[in-house]
Amino acid sequence: MNYEMLRMISDVDAFLDYAALHPVLPPFFFCFTSLCSIPIIILFIATQKCALHLNCRYLISFWCVSLLGVLVNIVMLNTATMNYEKYGYIPRGILEPPLRPPFLAVHSMVYASSSCFEMFIAFERILSAMKPDSYHESSAYWRMLISLTIFAYTLGTCIGYTIYIAGHHILGVIIYNVIDISTLVINTFGIRYCKARYLQLYGNGSLNARYQVYEAYEMAKAMHPVYWISFCLKGIAIIIAYVYFLLMDFFNGSLYALMDFGYFTAHAFNCAFSSAVLMYLHKSLRKSTLTLLGLKKLTYLVQN
Repeated sequence: MNYEMLRMISDVDAFLDYAALHPVLPPFFFCFTSLCSIPIIILFIATQKCALHLNCRYLISFWCVSLLGVLVNIVMLNTATMNYEKYGYIPRGILEPPLRPPFLAVHSMVYASSSCFEMFIAFERILSAMKPDSYHESSAYWRMLISLTIFAYTLGTCIGYTIYIAGHHILGVIIYNVIDISTLVINTFGIRYCKARYLQLYGNGSLNARYQVYEAYEMAKAMHPVYWISFCLKGIAIIIAYVYFLLMDFFNGSLYALMDFGYFTAHAFNCAFSSAVLMYLHKSLRKSTLTLLGLKKLTYLVQN
């Protein structure tokens, strides 16, 4: 092992020792999650003012709620760490401090539910293009929306229980992977389907039908980079989770705090960046956002 590697390991150990004795990491997460919440809150408000079908608006809104839930949960975890004097100001594993397992289960619930809502948005765009005339004139499908919401949070709760209460760590992480990969596949199909439907209706369908299909295509196209970005950022966190759960006997202790830092930093950044990218890529949401922020003079940019 060369000198640079030894020095880096020594520096990391020194930092972890310092962080254990001084409140460094929890205040960092308090500030970082506060900053990350800003684009999510802006997206939530802009969604209410944007010309979207009620079904799409509902799903994006609850996606925002779940993303905010991820950030709030990070604050909960770090608050519990700050108030636990036995091991200082850093977590030492998934069982310390004592409130950590149920709080991590809540993390799984909001994380999995946010991924589910991403999948539901992709499904909803396909559904809206099947019978666009009637869909455009319809109100919210409340029975479907409420059922999907219950399913998302129930599935998230079950995954959280599976990983952190029952101890089936790898199984729960695999379910995460299945949800995220399925979302990418469904939305890829949705983009192609909505584009084909728009070309099919061009010159034949009603104005409302063409508008509905075009809006479905625009949302699916805007969400696709969001899904890829989210998949990659979550992938960083998932790799950390796999490494920890496969080798957890070797990583409990101060080194766990380093992995925990990387895991939750990736999740928090994903929440902020994904919502910001959607606001930028979707023309109507971008216009609503600029208007909301009092930048009306810049709204002409969204017309180009």
